[in-house]
Amino acid sequence: MKTTLLTTLRFKIALFIIILLLITASLFSLITVQTMNRHIMDEVIKRAESLCKSMAALAPYSILSSDLLGIDNIVSKAKGANTDVEYVAVTNAEMKILAHTDVARRGETFVPYPREIFKENQDGTRVYEVQPASEKLLEIVAPILFDNKQIGNVIIGINNSVLYHAKAETRRKILAGFGITMLLGIGCIIVLSSVITRPIKELARGVDELKQGRQSQLRIYSHDELGNLTESFNTMTELITSQQARLGTYATELEEAYVSTVTVLSAAIDARDPYTLGHSTRVAKLACKIGAAIGLSHQELEDLEIASLFHDVGKLKTPDFVLLKDGPLDPQEHREIANHCENGAAILGRATSLQKYMPPVRHHHEWFNGEGYPDGLRGDDIPLYAAIIAVADAFDAMTSARPYKKALSREEALHELTLFAGTQFDPRLVDVLHQVIEAHPLPVEQFSNKG
Repeated sequence: MKTTLLTTLRFKIALFIIILLLITASLFSLITVQTMNRHIMDEVIKRAESLCKSMAALAPYSILSSDLLGIDNIVSKAKGANTDVEYVAVTNAEMKILAHTDVARRGETFVPYPREIFKENQDGTRVYEVQPASEKLLEIVAPILFDNKQIGNVIIGINNSVLYHAKAETRRKILAGFGITMLLGIGCIIVLSSVITRPIKELARGVDELKQGRQSQLRIYSHDELGNLTESFNTMTELITSQQARLGTYATELEEAYVSTVTVLSAAIDARDPYTLGHSTRVAKLACKIGAAIGLSHQELEDLEIASLFHDVGKLKTPDFVLLKDGPLDPQEHREIANHCENGAAILGRATSLQKYMPPVRHHHEWFNGEGYPDGLRGDDIPLYAAIIAVADAFDAMTSARPYKKALSREEALHELTLFAGTQFDPRLVDVLHQVIEAHPLPVEQFSNKG
């Protein structure tokens, strides 16, 4: 009977401890999943808010100057640099869309999907949970302020499916790990119910510290299943910590990329010579027409447009007395101007996200016959984007008035380009320019500003 009583007592102790362990493990699993979910959500929202606020800081200058191409550039850069961004829109104060990743929506009034507010910051930035028919999104809306007045909004839609997949995968792995650990723990408890108190208390301590956000290395009292359980907990805690560190590193790198991009864009916007900014915009429009005519893809056209906008950014380092000189340049001054190709590539090289635009910026003054600068490239060795920009740049320069020369007509400029086809310019691209200009129903003033 004593044996039976002992067996019953051990059974009850084992059952009690098993139940306690199940409850503890379940609580730990729930806390761990919630902690991971909250951290992932916070990192996604923090990254999206940083992007939204960066765009809101840049947009006022483009909105006030009616620079729709500048706004489109900001929108396309934000969309291209973030794979989980579904759409980006910039609106005015009346919610009329000024720029949208879906170009067809420009000019419409922005009508949001059904949504519920998730978070609102003191600076007016709001985060919404949006549920369109096909998927779940996070929508971040940041006000665009100028002189403490709201002149518009930046709206970014983040695809939330990746977040929910990450949550589900994390939950599955944690629950699977606990399932295996529980099986081992139950077997050990049944045999060694009298020695499981200390490991359980140690696990409970670890759960409590993890709940409070502290990492702890639990003490292993034995090398059996309970020891394995404690070791698994330590391994899982290290895994969670390393994942959090990687997420933090990713957020930091992304923020640095945004800062670099904003720095270069701000430098371009603050260019001293207003002619240069207008010239770059017109060159970008004409270069994209040439690119479309030769069959470049949508992404390639976006890259060509941005490279064209940056093609003269190196002139930021050109002295004022050279850049703004009214008359012809002497040889030394011409060398100063020629250095803008290498200077522009160096400026873009400071930002990792902009380094792909360095070749067209560096080589847009190479000649087809190899007599250009800075590297004397010839023929097909000249990057395609650089060759396109060279043709568009020359056409706009010839059809734009300067203090020391008159603007040529469209026909005169095309004639000059034809004369230098095969020497200075790629003859195939000159032919394409002829087709683009002749097919365009608008006068040449639509391509270049002669004022």
